[in-house]
Amino acid sequence: MTIEQLQARLRDVHARIGFEGRFSFTINQEEPEPRCYLTHWFRSSHYAFEDCRAVGLGTVEECLAALDRYADGYRRRPTQEEVGRTLGVIPDLPAGRFKVAAE
Repeated sequence: MTIEQLQARLRDVHARIGFEGRFSFTINQEEPEPRCYLTHWFRSSHYAFEDCRAVGLGTVEECLAALDRYADGYRRRPTQEEVGRTLGVIPDLPAGRFKVAAE
């Protein structure tokens, strides 16, 4: 498998889970046996620090199999802001307005 094929596979799974967070695929090339690590980095809310979940460990094939299992069982949780807007506690921003600091 080439790096381009691996990137395409990660992008496909990222789309399957709703583009939430990012994946990190690490290849340790030390002897005697190279190992791969796959983690999913995400934020539980807009203002939270980034957190991660271990997805896979082992060979490239084992990590990709674990990635498919992770994506199949992944359920996106709404952020606190989305829940607040749904309940009407946080008002929606008017069209054309963005949450940015003052100029």
